[in-house]
Amino acid sequence: MNLALPKSSRHGFTLLEMLVAITVAALLTTVSLNVYSMFHHGVLETSLHYEQFVSEKVKELRCRTRFVRGLPPCDTTSGESRASRGAIRARF
Repeated sequence: MNLALPKSSRHGFTLLEMLVAITVAALLTTVSLNVYSMFHHGVLETSLHYEQFVSEKVKELRCRTRFVRGLPPCDTTSGESRASRGAIRARF
């Protein structure tokens, strides 16, 4: 039994197969770019929140250090409020 293809048959892909492959690749690319965009947006938002959190902690530590060393209490000109000063003093 001879299973060889006849010489007249062509090797390669048909136009329909190529269109299907290109469509699938385009859909996968679109979905992956959308997921990456959402991930990147989340990273930027988290970074902003972290920066704000660290800034608040630095201010709090600066006020604590001034209070412990016996220096004048935190002034409102540097951004600390009276409520935060009272909360810091209450912790000691």
